[in-house]
Amino acid sequence: MTAPALTSADEWAARLATIGLVAPGEPTTIDRSTAEAVCATAAHQGLACLLGAAVERGTVRADEATTEVISAAWAQRLDWCVRLDSMLLAVVSRLTAADIPVRVLKGVAVATLDEPDPSWRSYGDIDVLVPADRLLAAIDALAGLGLQPAAAPVGRHWLARHGKGITLTHPSGVQVDLHRLLAPGPFGSRVRMACAFERGRTFEVGGTTLTAMADVHRFLHACYHAVLGRVRGPRHRRDVLLLARTVRPAEVAAELADGWSAAVVHAALTWAGDAATLPAEWAQWLAVDPDATDSPHRADRELLAAYSGSFGSLARAELRALRGPLAKARYAAALVWPSRGNLAARGQRRRDHLVHLLRTALPHRSAA
Repeated sequence: MTAPALTSADEWAARLATIGLVAPGEPTTIDRSTAEAVCATAAHQGLACLLGAAVERGTVRADEATTEVISAAWAQRLDWCVRLDSMLLAVVSRLTAADIPVRVLKGVAVATLDEPDPSWRSYGDIDVLVPADRLLAAIDALAGLGLQPAAAPVGRHWLARHGKGITLTHPSGVQVDLHRLLAPGPFGSRVRMACAFERGRTFEVGGTTLTAMADVHRFLHACYHAVLGRVRGPRHRRDVLLLARTVRPAEVAAELADGWSAAVVHAALTWAGDAATLPAEWAQWLAVDPDATDSPHRADRELLAAYSGSFGSLARAELRALRGPLAKARYAAALVWPSRGNLAARGQRRRDHLVHLLRTALPHRSAA
């Protein structure tokens, strides 16, 4: 028996996000036009690789012509990943030579450590984490590889003190997201990031040993990325579900003292899974409503709203979280008076920027 056909890329995205994580059920047939639509989705969502794996395992059926389309897309994604891995090795080597500790995030780390097979996971760029106080040194070290900021920050000192990180670009088209925090705003800055360098998981790429974060930190990062990032999709959902299988609620509870938020984990699991896709322990954890007894949890639930708004709303939330007038003034100064390079990258003149700030800062007049 064959399961009813799925007719849209969105339906296939939902199905493929759980391939290998739930009982496969009856095979589903995909036609060529639908396969082309699935394979044409953004590379960072990874659907071409998951569809290829599903066809290879027999949980999805396709005729010969459709299988060729899927295999070609799968191979193309993996070829790009090989190019990214080559640059990753160069990045890690350069940072290590500069005595800068590094942790590999997402991408090849999840592919190697968490997926049933590394070929199931594609990725569009490179993500690495460096100690929060070494970001500027890391930027300077990587300039020797031809990696340059995609856009100038509002200010180097602001970036080093408050920024999540910076995107570096290479003439080849490869992008490296260099992180000092795992999320922007208050949720990112409150985490004691040194914890990510106190332990880790090693894995190999091209015969070289690299280090990812510990399982619990990779799970927390997957939750933070799914909830606090500006874009989320099937790959973000899959990452949360994959890592929930290796981490227990008690392990996360032990990390909360380092500034991680249970409310973010709750929101990520609620969005990503249900009783059919989550381990029983996590399903039971979600069944308990913490709002009634946990004031910090309620406050964090309210803070989550700032992440669905504009950068301005997030910046105001960060400003409120900072302690002391001097810290607040230093944070706001670079946003009010950003660098010329940052203004140029946004196609703005300073006067236009200041006028926009005044318009958004002044209270709206009532219609009366």
